[in-house]
Amino acid sequence: MTSTPPRRSPKHTPILVKGALERLGKRLIMARKLREMTQEQLASLSDVSPSTLRSLEAGADGVSIGNLLKVLQGLHLLGQLDEVLDPHRDPEAISFAERQVGR
Repeated sequence: MTSTPPRRSPKHTPILVKGALERLGKRLIMARKLREMTQEQLASLSDVSPSTLRSLEAGADGVSIGNLLKVLQGLHLLGQLDEVLDPHRDPEAISFAERQVGR
């Protein structure tokens, strides 16, 4: 007899993360509408399901990063991702570099 593993309880999404997801969703909606695309069109172009796109636009926290990147590619915005975690924009990286120069 096999036993099923215990279910893990869903993890809490911190309020700041939830807010960022909601802002991202609103920006996705705006980018899609500026291109005069329906959800179905963008989902098809991005190779994701319409429900996945709806989840992203709603600010859901369970969508994979890979699917987000597919949608960004479908919007021709994937290049903007290079700005995320850019060390030239990271205050900690700049502070570290300044400390190294000061040695």
